[in-house]
Amino acid sequence: MSQNESNKTYLGFDLSTQQLKALAVNDSLQVIHESCVHFDTDLPEFRTHGGVNQNTDQQTVTAPPVMWIKAFDLVLERLKINGIDYSSVAAISGSGQQHGSVYWKRGAINTLKNLKSDNFLHNQLSQCFSCRDSPIWMDSSTTQYCKQLEQWVGGPQRL
Repeated sequence: MSQNESNKTYLGFDLSTQQLKALAVNDSLQVIHESCVHFDTDLPEFRTHGGVNQNTDQQTVTAPPVMWIKAFDLVLERLKINGIDYSSVAAISGSGQQHGSVYWKRGAINTLKNLKSDNFLHNQLSQCFSCRDSPIWMDSSTTQYCKQLEQWVGGPQRL
């Protein structure tokens, strides 16, 4: 095994409702770096509580996708400061919260094709979303529409 092959790093991300965690392990599965960004405290400009914004109607629960991207910028920067060698990363894995809807603007693919490595992702992607806030798994604002859809197709079993 060459020196490069024995120094591989595997990077994992877990994007939950309240935070983004990153963990780097080596070939022996030893944790060599870890970092976490708590949305409420590390990114207070988004004014979330528990990582979400809840509307006064108690049904609409959203989170800004730019917050998630800024969290990635921050967690990657923290890992870099802690000494991770990104050139040794052999694989990346990720998991995310139950579900959320992110809406891209038409033409946003062009921004992705022209990303600059010397600029943070949240700065480059902030204008790519057609909705500033994304409904997440806690949102129940469309319940009435879902029930109508079920009726129109013949009930929940048929759907």
